[in-house]
Amino acid sequence: MARIIIPATLRTLCGGSQQLEVDASTVDELLRAVDARCPGFYARVVDEGRLRPELAFAVDGEILPLALHDAIAPAAELTIVPALGGG
Repeated sequence: MARIIIPATLRTLCGGSQQLEVDASTVDELLRAVDARCPGFYARVVDEGRLRPELAFAVDGEILPLALHDAIAPAAELTIVPALGGG
């Protein structure tokens, strides 16, 4: 099962869970599986068929430019990293 690390800003959608494990073979399948358990999650990370640009996505610790159709390994760990604000 793939694991997703949920950032603090989205944990309220998932009952406070820091991570979930789901069966998925693509980024889209993973996010939809999370959304099935955490309604509203998909809409917070996907906009108009693309991953939101203000979020970074790391697979197994490496930040990558991902698209929804990209394949992920069955035991992959996907981490969502929100943009840092400041100035």
